[in-house]
Amino acid sequence: MRLGTALFAALLLPALAQAQAPTAVTSLKGRFVDPTTQAAVTGVQVKLTNFADTADVRKQTAKDDGTFEFTGLGAHAYRLEASRIGYATLRQVIRVTRAGQDAGPLQLTPEAVDIAGVTVTESPAPAAQKADTTEFRASAVKTSKDATAEDLVQKLPGVTVENGQVKAQGENVQQVLVNGRPFFGSDPAAAMRNLPAEVVDRIQVYDRSSDQAEFSGFEDGTQQRTMNFILRDQKAQFGKGYAGYGDRDRYQAGGNATILRGSTRLTAIGLSNNINQRNFSPMDLFGALSGNQGGGGQPRIMMMGGPGMRHGGGGGGGGQIMRFGGGAGGFDPSSFFVNQQGGISTTHSGGLNYSGQWGPKLAVTSSLFLNQTNNENLQSLTREYLPPQDSLAFYGQNLTSDNRNGNQRFDARFEWTLDSLNSVIMQPRLYFQNTHARTLGFASNTTLMGSELSSSNSDTHNETKGDNLSNRLTLRHRFAKRGRNVSADVQMGYNLRDGDRLQASLNTFSMPDSVVYSDQTTDSRSTTRSLSTRIAYTEPLTKRWQMQATYNPSVTRSISDARTLGLDTLTGDYSLLDLVQSNSFENRNMSHNAGLAVLRTSGPWRWLTQTSWQQARLQSDQSFPDTRSVDQTFRDVLPSMTLSGNLANRRNVRLAWNTSTQAPNVNQLQNVVDNSNPLALTSGNPNLRQTYNNNFSIRLSEADPMRSKSRFLFANLIRVSRPISNATVTALTDTVLDGIALARGTQLTRPVNLDVSWIANAFAAYSRPVKFLKSIVSVNGGGSFNQTPTLVNAGQNISRTWTLRYGSVLSSNISPNLDFTVSYQGNYNISRNTPSSTSRGDWYAHTLGVRFNAVAKHGIVVRQELNHNLQGGASDAYGQNVVLWNTTLGKKFLKGDKGEFRVTATDVLQQDRSVGRSFTETYVQDSRDRTLGRFVQAVVTYTFR
Repeated sequence: MRLGTALFAALLLPALAQAQAPTAVTSLKGRFVDPTTQAAVTGVQVKLTNFADTADVRKQTAKDDGTFEFTGLGAHAYRLEASRIGYATLRQVIRVTRAGQDAGPLQLTPEAVDIAGVTVTESPAPAAQKADTTEFRASAVKTSKDATAEDLVQKLPGVTVENGQVKAQGENVQQVLVNGRPFFGSDPAAAMRNLPAEVVDRIQVYDRSSDQAEFSGFEDGTQQRTMNFILRDQKAQFGKGYAGYGDRDRYQAGGNATILRGSTRLTAIGLSNNINQRNFSPMDLFGALSGNQGGGGQPRIMMMGGPGMRHGGGGGGGGQIMRFGGGAGGFDPSSFFVNQQGGISTTHSGGLNYSGQWGPKLAVTSSLFLNQTNNENLQSLTREYLPPQDSLAFYGQNLTSDNRNGNQRFDARFEWTLDSLNSVIMQPRLYFQNTHARTLGFASNTTLMGSELSSSNSDTHNETKGDNLSNRLTLRHRFAKRGRNVSADVQMGYNLRDGDRLQASLNTFSMPDSVVYSDQTTDSRSTTRSLSTRIAYTEPLTKRWQMQATYNPSVTRSISDARTLGLDTLTGDYSLLDLVQSNSFENRNMSHNAGLAVLRTSGPWRWLTQTSWQQARLQSDQSFPDTRSVDQTFRDVLPSMTLSGNLANRRNVRLAWNTSTQAPNVNQLQNVVDNSNPLALTSGNPNLRQTYNNNFSIRLSEADPMRSKSRFLFANLIRVSRPISNATVTALTDTVLDGIALARGTQLTRPVNLDVSWIANAFAAYSRPVKFLKSIVSVNGGGSFNQTPTLVNAGQNISRTWTLRYGSVLSSNISPNLDFTVSYQGNYNISRNTPSSTSRGDWYAHTLGVRFNAVAKHGIVVRQELNHNLQGGASDAYGQNVVLWNTTLGKKFLKGDKGEFRVTATDVLQQDRSVGRSFTETYVQDSRDRTLGRFVQAVVTYTFR
């Protein structure tokens, strides 16, 4: 039913709605200069083409002083082409968002001169700063012909990949666009892993504002770090297909194909393998891959109960996780998208993406994606409490798990421009997911001397279904008076999680000795409905001053019901109701936010200041097993300021301070015990309050195209008042706490509001060419600091963690036939807690990597990849000091080297280890997962352009 709905939407909606980007009253000006003399270039023929409507073309000739100006434009992305005899044609994409936008001095490179057998060429600068956009030229970074866009971006200055997450100038890339339009929803991996590097002309990195903010020019705090790939040609077709098989029945097959005709683009992707490869970021709706998210600050990793358990994670005290090795590298599971799990995954996936312009007023972008993943894993884990909690000093577990996860995703964006004054944007999202999981586990708590306090053997089966449906409707109107406009953004959401869990566990406790057998089934269902509207009215005050008034009401209602039934041994039925683990709960969060903002523009500077008043009412009602209600009202003032400037068209500086609040979710509020891990129970807290956050940030971007150098700096400081943290109690003796029976050594963790927490981050990067190596070198460094309060056995603990990072990348820029990258990334981690001065949580890790790709005569291909992975500070069982070596020997064939046959050996030295370390306010934890091991494959690839 869910799949049918998604297919129906994918086929029907594009036929019903098409739109183009709304036309706004904007203008663009600039000046053409010679890069050597900086003198004006006259007589330049300038052509401006609207990406959203290729029929909208403007042409003119630059004046004698090299200047030009286009007026009466819209708020669109435009392709600018400038040509003149004696100079190479300049092509670039410019996002025009306001009147009087200045493209600055545009450099025209003198045309290379052919002299009988001599060719003079010059490599373009890899980076340029254009207002608030950092633009990279793909031609300045040479990659192999088989490289993907993901391989390309890893060579760009200021771009790093940490635990599978792409970061640009220290900030996570949240969205990837192709020619300014979405590509498979908001999944960054789908674009970068399915787009060939050689079809990319430029890569733009910028903060994409919401549709309302781009329309009005006022920021609303919903910016996303965005990477936009501009393709070389607007009429092309490209793709590849591959298939391979090897020893131990390891296989892979897949491919992608794209047809591009101006504003119309159609892409199909597919993949099937059992070697832990994915061409996407699978969405985790309800913790199906990593355990549910809720509560205070537990690390979000799977424990005894497998996918059905609910952690105390979230809020202000989340654990930090670093993972190393090929078997389980990937994103921190606390993020919305997660990458590869530990263990061995078999994946089958496929998807379609369509982007088109139908008529002068209608355009549509839509995508449909399906995938099925089966993951098998053997995991061992150990945890050391710092300091020991009473007699409890260590926790260990061993798990065998088999998880099957399937999801279907449909994303779309419809833009309808009624006329030059009115436009409508609709963005539906339909996500469905289902999981089946079984986990066999053993866990134990031990003392400092190694004596066992308690242990548990469990067998858990989980089946969970979830829906995440939403729609966003944006209505925009521009008045006849320039600068006066009004817009409304309406968001609707529905989220469903329906789960069944069957768990049998044998729990043993000492002092006194006792054995408890538990056989239970739990049915749980939670639904969340939300509705919010943001209305913004903008009014020009003077030539340099503008004002905006906003009103934002919202309501969220969550209903959650859980019933746990124990096995009646007399009847053989699950009929014994466990009141401690059963609960019916409803939560309502209603808020009203009204604000006023002013914007001043003076030359290259923009200063925005705004203040809003917010009233939020949080109501929680429990109707089973007893009745209780909580009704809290919060009133807050939320100021913010932003100062940004574009200097000399190669520097951009941005200073920002903003405030926000965050309400607890239903999992954190629901007062029901989760015994997925019988040795570490969790529960919600209906008395939680919302947090208040202050965020200070600075960003500096500089790109000097004349010297091919670039510098980036980003830093931020976040102060969280009333953070949602953990309160952990370890039972000193057999006891009953708030009606919950705790055996000696058992932990109970609940979320609570505490005083204040701090988060700080800093990142800096510098790049320049190394001419004698024909390469680009980039160095980066930075660090982070977290200070989080928690309660441990009713005493407050302050946890402080520091992470220092350093990295460098040397990327070849020689030829597509000779491509190499040498990289180093290291970090040193320090963790301290106020009750203890121990340093046993400190550790160092690094990855030193070399990638080499060469195509010799007769199409012989040699690829080598070596990585030295080091993780110190852990025991031999969980540490790492290994060399991972993958080697490939291949042969190109067919006309234009379209075909390739290769033999690849993975993990030649058999040293791969998937280990991870996490640290929280109360303990340091090490884990190890199953890995693929060494295997050899023969693969055939066909590429077409």
